Parts: sequence; structure tokens; C-alpha cells
Amino acid sequence: MRHRGFTLIELMVAVAVLAILLSIGVPALGSMIDAQRLDNEAHRLMRSVQFTRNEAVRRNRHVLMQPVNGSWTNGWVVFLDDDRNGQHDPDDPLLRVEGPAGAVIHANGSLTGYVRYNSQGESELLNGGFLSGTFSLCPRQPGVEARQLVINRVGRVRMQRAEPAAGNCPE
Repeated sequence: MRHRGFTLIELMVAVAVLAILLSIGVPALGSMIDAQRLDNEAHRLMRSVQFTRNEAVRRNRHVLMQPVNGSWTNGWVVFLDDDRNGQHDPDDPLLRVEGPAGAVIHANGSLTGYVRYNSQGESELLNGGFLSGTFSLCPRQPGVEARQLVINRVGRVRMQRAEPAAGNCPE
């Protein structure tokens, strides 16, 4: 009579091979998930900036995008800035509200407080000067590139990858 099955040695070899494969694959999976999370958040932020610009042109009015509680990581609101004070007042109509980000977002220069577009689709400061700068989305895992959204002098936004230190991300 012949018994079918695995010997103890065969099972131990299979478990060892499985453990080796998992130890290689799990860290790579974490980095891949973090990179995808950064891409999703960068695209969400980029869509909101483009929405703000499009609404300013469409409505022929100033439209402003502002972080919630002073931090872009907490989310942001897009509203008509009719009184041009750079603040969301109760009588300013809300156009979009975005919830907290799935990544830490830093901004440089005037972008720390707002993104504002005029009726020609140009980004501008409250005093009328041009507004440009960079949003940096920071990775959670080491070895993952940061994402940056760069708003240029005329208000166009583009996305790029950068080293976390260059992306103004805390170590």
C-alpha cells in the first residue's frame, strides 16, 4: 500500500521558500502602495487646482483655494472670493470642499496660505502680483520619491517626482 503526502522535510523546505519570498515581497509591496497613495493625492490636488483655475475663467471672477485650518494636509476649500480679501467669509459661495489628504502636503511661499486665480486664469497674489510655487507631497516609506505640483508664473500646474529632501519633506 502506497501513502500519498509530503514528508516533513518537503514541508519545511516549502515553508522556508515561502518565508524567503514573503520577506522580499512585503517591503516592496509597502513602497508600491505608498507610491500609489502619493500619485492619487497628487492627482486629487492637481484636479482641484485646475478646477479653481477653470472656475475663475468660466465665472469671470476671482476664485480661491485655501487649506483647512492652515494646513493642506487637513484638506482644502474652493470658493468665490468676491471681496478679494483672501479669506473664506460666510457670504463667499463654496464651490468645492476636499477632505483630509492621504499624504503630508507642504507648500512653499504664498502657496502656504492660498492659491488664487483671476478671470484670465492667471495665478495671482492678493496684491495682484503673480503667484507661483510648489506643493510637495511626502512619502511615508523610505526610498519612495516625493511628488511635487509646480504652479508656474501663468498659473499652469504640472506634476513631477523628486527626492524627499528636495521636496521639503521632513526626514
